[in-house]
Amino acid sequence: MLDKGILEVLFPGQEDAGPILEGEDRTSHYERALKYGLSSGAFLFLDYKGEEDNEIVNYILDYEFERGIELATQDELEALGELEYEFLPDKIRETNSLLKNRNYGLFVFPSLGDYYVLFISRLENKVLLTGTELLDNELIPSKERYIQYYSSAEA
Repeated sequence: MLDKGILEVLFPGQEDAGPILEGEDRTSHYERALKYGLSSGAFLFLDYKGEEDNEIVNYILDYEFERGIELATQDELEALGELEYEFLPDKIRETNSLLKNRNYGLFVFPSLGDYYVLFISRLENKVLLTGTELLDNELIPSKERYIQYYSSAEA
């Protein structure tokens, strides 16, 4: 369930994320977090069919610029942008194999539709992020109620 601790990991430095917890039901918390993440640019929204125009690379570049850090070299990002893949999780795995060298990962926020919601976080947050059920809906498969991290070991 969403709580202040996971919100601080999802939206570091965002003091106005607190209103996400207002309200009583867990789905509302999830919906408010999703809306906030998408509107603030903290989350990247991609269609299940894949990305257009190197959206993941551009998202990484924006993340780096906002924080004054380097998650990958220009050559690594160019190679990632040129990567041919059949399914988006393959690109996410490849991105994670690149980002893990800097102790970061590209995580997948649960979604209720045919799209992916991605965000970058430090790998030290992986256990908290992937161990927190965000959707309390029995119609959704259990695994899909949690934040997911795709690694090449799962392929």
